[in-house]
Amino acid sequence: MVELAELALKADILALVTEYWNDVDTNWGARAHTMFTEDGVFGSGESAYTGRQQIKAFYDWRVSRGDRVARHLVNNPIVTIDGPDRATIRYIMTIYAVDGVPVLSVRAPNSISDVVEVLVRDPQGNWKIRSKTFTALFKGEEPTTTMPAHLREGLFPADRT
Repeated sequence: MVELAELALKADILALVTEYWNDVDTNWGARAHTMFTEDGVFGSGESAYTGRQQIKAFYDWRVSRGDRVARHLVNNPIVTIDGPDRATIRYIMTIYAVDGVPVLSVRAPNSISDVVEVLVRDPQGNWKIRSKTFTALFKGEEPTTTMPAHLREGLFPADRT
């Protein structure tokens, strides 16, 4: 029975990850920020967004840029249950994204990265993302969507940690 309960937890974690990327790819990330804890971190280093407000601002900015088609492919997920209210998922993220409307030409992925997410349960028992960090392995010719530094500084003044 313990194995079945652990399998159900792992399925819940994987469902949250795939729901997140589906929202990003098909709904412009309109709900993405709600899948994080209040102080959740999305990204790594200088391109990290901390807290739901910053994560939402990133996706709002992304929409404002105009038409873009993206698919974030999750491969080889490995879920580790770290405790009753904490889990980690590691996977390979392959991104295909191009500005414009379908059908678009593509030669190679924009990037391939290792992703590590730490998830925790909220008081209602729902899983939330505490952190989603990327380690780039391969970079294609087509850039990924990155908010320019001057816009980041205007939106998030002096609260960089």
